[in-house]
Amino acid sequence: MPLITRVRVDNYKSIAHCDVTLGPFTVLLGLNAAGKSNFLDALRFVRDALLDGPAEAVAARGGWEEVVRRVPEPARSCTIGLEFYLPAFPPDDRKPWVGTYEITLVPTAATRPGRDAGSGIRIQREFCEMHRPGEQNGTDAQSFEVRDRPEAGRRQSRLELSRVADTEPFFKLHGTLTDMFFYSPALSSLRAARPNMPTAGTLKEDGSDLGSALAALGERQRERISQYLGAIVPGVVEVGPTDPSADYIAARISFATDGHAEPHNFRAESMSEGTIRAIGLLTALFQHDARDGWIPLIAVEEPELSLHPLAAGALYDALTEASEHAQVLATTQSAELFDRKEADLSAIRVVAAEQGVSVIGEVDPVSRSIVADGLATTAELLRSDQLRPVVDPPAESADQPEADE
Repeated sequence: MPLITRVRVDNYKSIAHCDVTLGPFTVLLGLNAAGKSNFLDALRFVRDALLDGPAEAVAARGGWEEVVRRVPEPARSCTIGLEFYLPAFPPDDRKPWVGTYEITLVPTAATRPGRDAGSGIRIQREFCEMHRPGEQNGTDAQSFEVRDRPEAGRRQSRLELSRVADTEPFFKLHGTLTDMFFYSPALSSLRAARPNMPTAGTLKEDGSDLGSALAALGERQRERISQYLGAIVPGVVEVGPTDPSADYIAARISFATDGHAEPHNFRAESMSEGTIRAIGLLTALFQHDARDGWIPLIAVEEPELSLHPLAAGALYDALTEASEHAQVLATTQSAELFDRKEADLSAIRVVAAEQGVSVIGEVDPVSRSIVADGLATTAELLRSDQLRPVVDPPAESADQPEADE
């Protein structure tokens, strides 16, 4: 079962409304600037708001005006709601947890010019409900709903879920949401040799500590990464770290060379951009913490970046295999990942821009039929802008958030 089973977003960046179900492996497919990254950032916003506070999360994105939807007319609030599944953790848990978590933010008068970028928002509503499957009204059910009441002198700077993070069962939800991993590497970070620290071993979201993460892998995981990279970059026989006993450590690959008994080694700084990016992506998917369940969700953008189209098959296999131990979300503007017989179109969520607003949904039945009948490939439909999402209209809400005067 996936961690996040459903995402509802209203008025976040380019998204006016979306109600999207997610599986263990889901790909957001759409043309450039359709809004794919904004959907992932809505999830990342929840994580950052729980870790640092909503005001800080807003400020990190440039302020309220950069967070809330602005077209076709400025919105006065934004809401992000998640439905989740938390597996049981024996021996303490006998059953998994399911439920809903939702936050709504509105601006305050502090959005005037000259104020801090994040200081002009408040948490208008935060809601959480958790229960065991089949026991929604049982003794294990837990919930809270908090509303900001400025007229009563009540203001919240922290989310309630962060306040109750040390109590059962909310600490499981808080820990899981704050452990989501959003992989957005910088080329310089992937190439850099980093200090070989005893506590290192987890790849950072910007791609740093790649050598340490490779060193921390088990033999089976390192072999798997080597096999996938060999399918992407012909001739590669092994991926690993440089000398694990040295003061600094980086990524290394070994190439088989004709006429030589020993393979030829290359350090990260000598690799092509496509090769080092592929190593970083594979390490993110199969790193120690992901395999052991400490990273519940891995989000990656444009996994095919800087790779040749023939690598799509290996990338698809790697992403689907990784989704067996962590939920995987990916964005792409290249449908080559799904131009294969075994590709599952139900994993696609089409993202399209309509009059400056992002719409997101499953592949529409007409497009499915065209692909199934062999009349066109998924990539051909995308390139001709004929791949359309199925979108349900937003439900009417009785609660209409208002900004401060």
